[in-house]
Amino acid sequence: MMVKQKRRSSRGSSLLRVALLAAWAGPELAAPQSIVVEIKEPDGVQEPEQCVKCHQKVNPNLVAAFQASTMGRSGIQNQAVYDEVKKQRAPKEKTERRKAFLVRNGQISCVLCHGDNHTTITQTRGRVANAVCGGCHDTIDQEYEKGGGHSVDPPEESWKRALAAPEFSPVPPAVRQLSRDVIYSQQGATAPPYFDPDPEFEGTGRIHRNGCISCHTRHSFDVAEARKPEGCQTCHARGGNSVFDSYLESKHGSIYMAAGSRWNWDLRMPVALAKKEYEAPSCATCHMLQAERYGDLKTTHRMTAKTIWSRGLQPLVVEGDKATEAGYKAFFQQLRQQSEAKRKEMILVCRNCHSEKFAGDYLNAADEVKLASDLLVLRARSILDGLSRDGLLESSSAALIRRYQTVPAGTEAGASTPATPGTLAPLAAIERAFLEMARRDNVRTALSAFHGSPGGVYWEGYARVEKALEHIRGVEKEMRQTLSKTAGVSGATGTPRGSPK
Repeated sequence: MMVKQKRRSSRGSSLLRVALLAAWAGPELAAPQSIVVEIKEPDGVQEPEQCVKCHQKVNPNLVAAFQASTMGRSGIQNQAVYDEVKKQRAPKEKTERRKAFLVRNGQISCVLCHGDNHTTITQTRGRVANAVCGGCHDTIDQEYEKGGGHSVDPPEESWKRALAAPEFSPVPPAVRQLSRDVIYSQQGATAPPYFDPDPEFEGTGRIHRNGCISCHTRHSFDVAEARKPEGCQTCHARGGNSVFDSYLESKHGSIYMAAGSRWNWDLRMPVALAKKEYEAPSCATCHMLQAERYGDLKTTHRMTAKTIWSRGLQPLVVEGDKATEAGYKAFFQQLRQQSEAKRKEMILVCRNCHSEKFAGDYLNAADEVKLASDLLVLRARSILDGLSRDGLLESSSAALIRRYQTVPAGTEAGASTPATPGTLAPLAAIERAFLEMARRDNVRTALSAFHGSPGGVYWEGYARVEKALEHIRGVEKEMRQTLSKTAGVSGATGTPRGSPK
């Protein structure tokens, strides 16, 4: 083998290419062969000191990130947590041994989170369950787990429903693994056998999820990173209903992009607001602060606690009278009334910058935007139902929705039933148009309204819902005209049915 280096200019920049070439085969080169660096991994129980010695050679940046983090610095970083961890629950497996390492000198080391058995660590690919974090951060863990945390649905079911989405059923596994699975692994498993069969991941209330490290990236676990909007973009950017893009397009986002680099992100959010550090809210400001009318602001990990409309899929969930225009309006107002306490909590957070009246009026206007767009979805549903009754479609809209498990069953926010991914039947073109309209464009309309994006509300949202409805009406007309010609049925009008009765 020989190593050949070649420097070439490309558009004014130098490009260094190092080619590893195999032996000559006559006048032609054989295909390049990959180089595999073999490292013999230790087996069995290891002492904490060994972790750093080895990984400084193998993963130097990983070790440097941890040593620079709050948890990796020398000494006891939080005396209260240190004292409490001696008494309270800790990770399930090898609990006493792990606690002993912490109590020995107050220093957090690798084994406190990963355990000391390298064989087990290798088998589980080094993943750490949220319950391990909860061993020290008990209050946060309970808020996140018992209070809904980041999930509006039972977390172990959310990923199943996502994998059952019709647009992803024909996608090759490798594409899903590096796209949708990356996002949904935050709140569910990827492909079987999910993450790992390690018992530490069971019974945490967030089965096999990445959980804490989704926002507090390992191994720096930087709180400041999680406070910035960019900490949310891996899951909430791009796609048809990107709330990250909606935020950046809002006035809040434009202020953040212009001035955010000057803000002190190391301060706790209540302290930062008291010191006027933030000139505009970030994602965490709105979703992770609780306020009392005449009390202090508090940080919470109940990130969905003030969310009223969940994922905004109500027009897909309702059935019967609630799927009519009049019935849905009554249902919508009922949900608003039931959620008054949540709305007031959000307004109290908005009060840091706005009057309560201004905040309340804006959020009420966003409700009306959602209702207007939802009604267009119901009109599209009525068209599909008419085609189904006349034998032109296999499924009614409700059956179509249940068939693809695209929304929770039931009409209450967060209601859910298990969804099982599997082989999905082909969608008719009109059905696919309906699902894209309801699950992408309609959701984008509401999310843009609540996150302050004018362009998202209309051009990327409501206008697309309107366009989709007109397309569905046109397809319906063509289907009825084709049936009339084929069957020779007299009196077929081909008139679209555009509105619920």
